[in-house]
Amino acid sequence: MTPAGQWYPAIQWYPARRSQARELMDDTLSDPVLLQRTLDQFSLINRLFSRMRGLVRRCILEDIVARGTGPTGETISVLDVGAGACDIPLWLLAEARTRGIALEITCLDHDPRVVDYARRKTSREPAITVREGSALEIEGPFDYIMANHLLHHLTEPEIDRFLERSFRACRRRLLLNDLLRSYWSLAGFSLFATLFLHRSFARTDGALSIRRGFRPQELQRLIDRSPWAGAGLGTMLPGRICLAADKPSPEAIPRTRAVPGQRQDPSAGEPGDPPPPRAPQ
Repeated sequence: MTPAGQWYPAIQWYPARRSQARELMDDTLSDPVLLQRTLDQFSLINRLFSRMRGLVRRCILEDIVARGTGPTGETISVLDVGAGACDIPLWLLAEARTRGIALEITCLDHDPRVVDYARRKTSREPAITVREGSALEIEGPFDYIMANHLLHHLTEPEIDRFLERSFRACRRRLLLNDLLRSYWSLAGFSLFATLFLHRSFARTDGALSIRRGFRPQELQRLIDRSPWAGAGLGTMLPGRICLAADKPSPEAIPRTRAVPGQRQDPSAGEPGDPPPPRAPQ
């Protein structure tokens, strides 16, 4: 009998540890044709599963409106770490223009092939600059720094360094969106990938990405030993874990304890996990 008086064993709904296996697309010598097909599929994957557009709208665009751009309406700078297909920066720029917000967006990636792809995708947008460089060597300043599906590619020491460098380079807010490690996410993605993601790295790397993802207490531990200590995490369906943290300053708004207005992912609340943080009132 279990401690709870049940006659069946407790079920753990997630892999106990992060995988340390390397993703295929992280190899700069990987097949360039398969890499391009993978990048071509990122826009669909992000649109259906990442929830990044909603996060950017609430945590960056609405924050710009709330704080204002100053008496001269100066341009706001945004750094997107991990350029990928640049679908999120392109959407952000278009959305900002509808609100009369002037942005300068810098997209950073370590793989020269991804940089070349991103430059072709953004060639008609002078407000977007794509640079080759490491997430561990960020140099600012930028008003906002965001990263979608970046952290799971990094080791813990690399995450520590990224958080330290992003804190130095960021003037206003850091927005991170990544993968919540669970068997539910693995099952759902595997079904989708089998049906729709062919002739690319996406099917194999996507499943591995989830296994490299985080449980809330794991990522919270890394945040709490970083300069962003005190910022809380939020979880969302399907299988997301995210953070929006404000840079402390005399003018800063209260630090975000969770991403506002989000339904918590039930797979984040299994035994052993901390309770989900509450959004600020």
